[in-house]
This record gives sequence, C-alpha cells and structure tokens, in this order.
Amino acid sequence: MVTFDCCIEDAKIYFGGKLVEGGIVIDNGKIVKIIKDVALIQADHKINAKKNLILPGCIDVHAHLRDFKLSYKEDFYTGTCSAAKGGITTVLDMPNSQPPTINVNILKERKKAAKKKTVINIGFYAAIPSNIDEISLLVREGIFGFKLYLHHPLTEINVESDEELTKYFSEIAKWNTILAIHPDDKKTIEKKLSLLKREKLSPLDIFLKTYTPEGEKKAVERCLRIIEKTRTLLHACHVSNSAALHAIQNAKERSLNVTCEVTPHHLLLKTSDLKHWGAFAKTLPPLRTQQDIEALWEGLKKGIIDVIATDHAPHAVEEKEKGFLEAPPGVPGFETMLPLMLTMVKYEKMRLDALVALTSHNPAKIFGLRNKGEIAEGFDADLVLIDMKKEYLIKPELFSSKAKYSPFSGWKAKAKVVATIVNGIAVMEDDEILVPAGSGKILERGAFS
Repeated sequence: MVTFDCCIEDAKIYFGGKLVEGGIVIDNGKIVKIIKDVALIQADHKINAKKNLILPGCIDVHAHLRDFKLSYKEDFYTGTCSAAKGGITTVLDMPNSQPPTINVNILKERKKAAKKKTVINIGFYAAIPSNIDEISLLVREGIFGFKLYLHHPLTEINVESDEELTKYFSEIAKWNTILAIHPDDKKTIEKKLSLLKREKLSPLDIFLKTYTPEGEKKAVERCLRIIEKTRTLLHACHVSNSAALHAIQNAKERSLNVTCEVTPHHLLLKTSDLKHWGAFAKTLPPLRTQQDIEALWEGLKKGIIDVIATDHAPHAVEEKEKGFLEAPPGVPGFETMLPLMLTMVKYEKMRLDALVALTSHNPAKIFGLRNKGEIAEGFDADLVLIDMKKEYLIKPELFSSKAKYSPFSGWKAKAKVVATIVNGIAVMEDDEILVPAGSGKILERGAFS
C-alpha cells in the first residue's frame, strides 16, 4: 500500500464552491486526494481536523515585511510567523524597505535574507527603476509586480509627467507584469500640506485635509487614462472611498485591465476611530467616512473589488507615540485580517465563497501564483484550519509581529485560525510556530512573455 506524507481527517473542506465532509491527502507538498473516508489511507503524519473548517491559505498581495535597516519594525521571521498565525500562507512583499527594492542586486539580497528566515511562501515586488532598461531584468528575476508610489516615488522617475509615466507603463506592459499603484497626487498633497500648516488646525485635520478622497480619485483616473493607451495590467492598492471605486468600476465596464484591493481597516474603521486611536490608526490612505465604508462593501458584493489584502505595515510603538503628523502611517494586519473577515461571514455581512475568492482564488489568478488559491487535486497544500465556534478578544500584545498595537485591540473575533499548513507542512498550530526559520519558500513569477 502506498504511504503518503500527510493526511487530514474529519474536516469540513471548502471544495468546489461548497463545504464537504472528509479528508485531504497530501504528498510532496501537493494535494493528491480529497476523499470522504480516509480510514484506509496510510500516511506518515495524520492531522485530526476535529470537524473544523479548512480553507485555502490566504494570499496577501500587499504587505511590508521590513527587515534590513528596518528590522526593528519587523523582519522576515517575525513577519512570516505573524502571517502564519493569521492563516496567510503566501505574502508578496512591497519594495519600500530600507534600502528600497529598486534593482536586481537589492532584490537578490532580499531573497537571500528571506530564504533564511521565512516560515511561509514569499514573493517580491520591485519599485519602478529609474533606468527603464532594468525593468526586464527585474521581471526575469521573478518579481510579481512593480509598485508605483505616486505620492512619494522611491526612484527618480518623474511621477508628475504623464509622458514619462506612459513610457514606463508601456515597458511594463511588454512584460505582462502587474503595475500596482498607491493612488494619490503628489502635487496636490504638497500644496495642501504647505497651506494647511499655516492655518490653526489640529494635526488630525491637517492630515485628513491633505490626503483626500479627491486626490485618490484623481490619481486613479490619471493612471486609468494612461493604461487605456498602454494596456498595462493595473492594480489599485487599498482603495478607500466611493469616488475612486466608481472610477475603477467605470474602467472595468470599458474592459480596461484594472483590478483593485481593499483592506479590513478601510472596511471596518472610519474617521472617528482616528480620534480614538490617534496615530495607532493612522494609515495611508486615511480611514474614511461611513458612506465610503458602505460603498466599499457594495463594491465587494458587486465584484468590483477583486482582493482583500492586509497592507501589513508594522512600526515600533515608540514611533506611533510621536505627534500625529510625525508618526509613520501603517497598522499591522496579518493576525487580524482573516479572523475579522470570518467574523463578518458569521454576521452575514459577506458570504464564505466571496471571502475565499477575495483572499485566495483571485490573488492567485491575478498575480500568476500557479497551483495556489484553491483546494483541489494537484494544487499546493497551502491550507488553513479554522474553528468557527471559537471566540476571542484581539490582543496585540500576543502578536508574533513586532508591532504590538492594533486599532482592532479589544474587538471580539468570532472565529479562530487553529492551524496553518504551507506546502504540506504544519507551520502553526494553536498559536505555536512548529517549524524553524528558513522552512518557507521564495516564490518567483515565471510567466512572462
């Protein structure tokens, strides 16, 4: 009789768009069978799921793993342990590290460092390089996309010139690679910040009046006009308001190559939460109004929004305790995204099939992550086990992330991640990391033309 590496039994499996009771047989990191009765299966390792729910592991396409000179905020080990505790099996790392990922040499160094520390799968973005000829080199090195910070570019590219952006967009389009944008308008921000600092406004009001929904919409519409000519694959990060979302909806109706994501904090928190949490809830884009939140939820229901991502952006608590304008923007999200979204499923705010699509299937499809994002034979055994009856309070002091803060502190989650399996190996169980640093994989996007 054939002996397999692992067998999960007594589970409720999200398979083929519905829940089925049974087991999953795993060998060489792959799902080889999904069967009703595993009693006759021989395996080196057996996991009793205790009737818990099994979903495909989450794929987080927007995260900041820091490390290098920013390792005091987070490093590849603490970040990926945090992701594993949150049911995330694959993370795509943004390029605004220190030094930023702007060329092949730095990319190789990040991959080398991550390989020694990661406990899950990691892929990488790069910033758009100043030298357009380096785009092809970065693509061949396996990046999953380029990131353009329209409000704060990481390289010498002139973000205020449509002509220059068109040139770079066209080159990226040649390589069939995603261009992810942080949509905001640099000139508008600089002008408003200069004027507002002269007025007698609170730091919070200055912040909100600087990073406006109008600026976000303006940046989105500008990039959409460019891709209409260049046919670049555009991905709008952390859409936060109804105006920007409406622009994306119109573009999709015109069959433009655009996808977009939303974060849990923009779905669940609003401007008034900034008044309560101060800089601990400061993000870019800022938290918006209740009307914007409702528009985002409607966008999820209509399928306008393609992905839910964390925008995990950890900082030291001491940095967040600075004055509001001086404190860096960003909140940790690895350990809260899936529990919070499952809580929304319990509240019937969203359907389970939509959650799986937004956190697993769609990210895999959009970013070319082959054999990921589904529970099916032949797919990678990246799985998350969830106790849908377990309730607990979110306590940031228990995070594996170095960022021990959260604007969701004290929230009650109505479902808990109890185990995370990556490439067929149990990485986390009952909040304990079971594997050493370096057990994860570095992913490279190989599909380019």
